[in-house]
Amino acid sequence: MVFTNGQIAKKLREVAAAYTIKRGNLFQIRAYENAAATVEHATSELHDLWEEERLEQIPGIGKSLRSHLEELFTTGKVKHWEEIKKSIPQGFFEVLGLSGIGPKIAWELSKLGVKDREDLREKLESGSLVKAGFSEKLALKILISLKNNSKAKSDRMLLPYAFTQAQKVLDYLKKSPEVEQAEVLGSLRRMVATVGDLDFAVASNNPQKISNYISEMPGAAQVLDQGERKVSLLTNFGLRLDFLIADPQSFGALLQHFTGSKAHNIHLRTLAEHKGFSLSEYGIRKVKTRNSKVKSEGQNSKVIPTKTEKEFYQLLGMDIPPPEIREDNGEIEAALKHQLPKLVEIKDINGDLHLHDSFDIEPSHDLGENDLSEIVQKGKSLGYKYIGISDHSPSLKKHSPRQIVDLIKKHKKLIEQQNYSYKSIRVLNLLEVDILLDGTLSVPEEGLKELDFVIASVHSVHDMPKVRMTKRLLKALENPYVKVLGHPTNRLIEKRPESDIDWEVIFKLAASKGVALEINASPDRLDLPDQLVRMAKSLGVKFVINTDAHEVAGMENMFFGVAVARRAWLTKEDVINSWEWTRFARWSKI
Repeated sequence: MVFTNGQIAKKLREVAAAYTIKRGNLFQIRAYENAAATVEHATSELHDLWEEERLEQIPGIGKSLRSHLEELFTTGKVKHWEEIKKSIPQGFFEVLGLSGIGPKIAWELSKLGVKDREDLREKLESGSLVKAGFSEKLALKILISLKNNSKAKSDRMLLPYAFTQAQKVLDYLKKSPEVEQAEVLGSLRRMVATVGDLDFAVASNNPQKISNYISEMPGAAQVLDQGERKVSLLTNFGLRLDFLIADPQSFGALLQHFTGSKAHNIHLRTLAEHKGFSLSEYGIRKVKTRNSKVKSEGQNSKVIPTKTEKEFYQLLGMDIPPPEIREDNGEIEAALKHQLPKLVEIKDINGDLHLHDSFDIEPSHDLGENDLSEIVQKGKSLGYKYIGISDHSPSLKKHSPRQIVDLIKKHKKLIEQQNYSYKSIRVLNLLEVDILLDGTLSVPEEGLKELDFVIASVHSVHDMPKVRMTKRLLKALENPYVKVLGHPTNRLIEKRPESDIDWEVIFKLAASKGVALEINASPDRLDLPDQLVRMAKSLGVKFVINTDAHEVAGMENMFFGVAVARRAWLTKEDVINSWEWTRFARWSKI
């Protein structure tokens, strides 16, 4: 049986919720919730990994869960899961996971007779739930959320998942000796945060043979369309794959035509017309002009083949803009003037400052999966000069200020021991501290003094009114221990919208205080978004690209944070964790 990661994550959350309602073991509940989050963020399909006997590579999926997944993939269901969910109304699972609806509220709604999402909407709009005793305030909040989510929902994929699936396809294509080149196209090649269908360009002198090769791709459930120059497939996981097959001599033109945004290509065509050219996916043609205007394309001249994109852009007197910035935001003008910036690259990154380890600091949120030594080894393998351990701050509700300070000191000693043992990589003693509703931090000053510096983040009440949320962040930025504002917009892509904030005010204060803004590379965050990064850069802000990894495998997501930075035109100079240790230490005042 084939199940997508999204379907598996939903089943795992249902089991966790069932355990919660039946007052199950807290460890079991947390294990299932963590496994669901891991599966949802995985960049490879678990079914593929199971077939390849590589399920053990997924962090947070222990031996017991792996056996359950094997049963799911083999039989289509898991007896243990069915037993746990037994006696709980189906309506509970139908509304579970909707914005603002956790297990307790879902249970209350199911007891009030809610059968599914549409039934919930009808009962909310009619007021029957409130009449039956449900909270009026909560009813209004859920109804607004339902309406907003229905408008925002799309079938687009998160960038890291789309990228990983595309790499598998490219690996398959490149196994054929008939394929000279193969590349992804469209929004994926521009590294946009979410991607629709996956499109590919293939260069071959034997298009019919390649067309047949593509149609026989493993995992293809259905061939939607097949010709000598185009093939469309539907995979077992519901992904649509479109392939364009080109002559190698015109491959550059095909790449260019199907990579840039619509606005970029329209601007480029206008420029070409003034220069007396006509552009297409086959190449560039010289046309007759009158007063620098195209008179008629006709057959004035043969197509000038362009094997590479560089040749294509050079014919127009331009440098080649990196794919990530082909959005008509000034890249064409800069390319004409030969003034394109040298964008930051993954090889420039010297450290990751937002990592969660498994030391039980009794945090307000989840722990990491790996211990400090494992994180250090991974950092060394990535060539980092420094890393930051930034666990969530100890829970304010469960600890006194004295207890919070003691926990921080205990963790600090562990980091000091690590730095004593390893000289090739520096471990920073950081903390991701909650920004409370009034803008103060959840850790007392005595605890903040024990840290190298603070990453301050919002983890509650993300939908405050604009004025209040702006004041909240401004006060946090004024705190002298804060050097980084974590995942600033608080968005979860396709799940939770950005907080409403006066960004110009925030960016100006951050620049004046020397506080860096985080580009969080977690797959469902990619926060700050590239548009806001570019705005912040124009106001003098510096940035830190972090993974927010809760397991060592997540440290590989740095690549996608760098992609956001590149889309925002950032250079190595703009990214603090691309700096060498001495300069970085001066900035952080370590």
